[in-house]
Amino acid sequence: MRIYSFYERASRVLHDNQSLSKLLVIVTISGAAGGSLLAYSDSEPPDAANSVASVETERMKRKVVVLGTGWAGISFMKNLKNPSYDVQVISPRNYFAFTPLLPSVTCGTVEARSVVEPIRRIVKKKNVDVHFWEAECVSIDPVNKKVNCRSTQNADFDKKAEFSVDYDYLVIAVGAQSNTFNVPGVEENAYFLKEVEDAQKIRRGIIDCFEKAALPTLTDEERMQILHFVVVGGGPTGVEFAAELHDFVTEDLVRLYPKVKELVKITLLEATDHILNMFDKRITAFAEEKFHRDGIDVKTGSRVTKVTDKEISTIALKNGGEVSSVPYGMVVWSTGIGTRPVIMDFMKQIGQSNRRALGTDEWLRVEGSDNIYAMGDCATIIQRKVMVYLASFCNCLR
Repeated sequence: MRIYSFYERASRVLHDNQSLSKLLVIVTISGAAGGSLLAYSDSEPPDAANSVASVETERMKRKVVVLGTGWAGISFMKNLKNPSYDVQVISPRNYFAFTPLLPSVTCGTVEARSVVEPIRRIVKKKNVDVHFWEAECVSIDPVNKKVNCRSTQNADFDKKAEFSVDYDYLVIAVGAQSNTFNVPGVEENAYFLKEVEDAQKIRRGIIDCFEKAALPTLTDEERMQILHFVVVGGGPTGVEFAAELHDFVTEDLVRLYPKVKELVKITLLEATDHILNMFDKRITAFAEEKFHRDGIDVKTGSRVTKVTDKEISTIALKNGGEVSSVPYGMVVWSTGIGTRPVIMDFMKQIGQSNRRALGTDEWLRVEGSDNIYAMGDCATIIQRKVMVYLASFCNCLR
């Protein structure tokens, strides 16, 4: 029993003092059967071993830089499960926004906090090392494998607002911006509906219009102008916003501003022959009929040519190209998406300046690059000419 007690004590000593390099214990047990007990330990300090292994692991990790926190960027991060990558996310938004509900945010049907999720909370659940910096990518250097960024925070501490980030793999998912089609006055006078901040700005603008119209010093003509809401673009976003605005006015605002109830007007402008022309014709017909019943003025075949601070000018694509101008109180511009400047500059560098979006192969790899990928609204997959490839393959078999 003494021998086993000694062995237990020796084991505890080894366990508590792992820095001992070597320990050899041989004990002979006397008795009829005879025998021996051998204990051997060869160890190193655990902290030193773990730190060396950790450093080596960090060196072996490939650095993946993700630009953007929209639908494409978040989908990529959620599906990235390999812990051998060091992921750096860079975006001017530190949250993910559920954009289909933005029209509802403009009228208070849904609060803005209900359609956003913090990025750090999303990446915290991952087993992969993911870090986030709130900054905007201003340029991409594919030769030196760097992205140049600028902090979105106004504070510039010793000119450190701009910085560069190296990458082994680059994932571009910056999305797109609202397309103005270079119409004069749109940037200065129209509201957009692309970000959560845009929806909140529209909401404040709607209330401001009703408050102005409620002032006693205005005429009815001036009130009609202030309460004329013009929505440009008959796509899903423009149509949904017009419907939300109508419900907001008829169900909520008329109770707060009863004197201006009959002066409110909503106009929807669309350059093509029908609204929602990307959907089935039955959906288009239903939407146009519903808007007609609700008193929303739908003007199809009307292209906007100019927006001033008081009037919006349009030209009819039929009927001889008649030009007309109407006064308004608010213009919401929702006519599709365009390429961001940083993407346009990058496309010029890689010889894709004739495209409207970054061209990629079927694996989302940017054409002409081995380590840069693009996805979402800023990219498009280049469709292969199947018959050409089949013909080339058949020729190789001959």
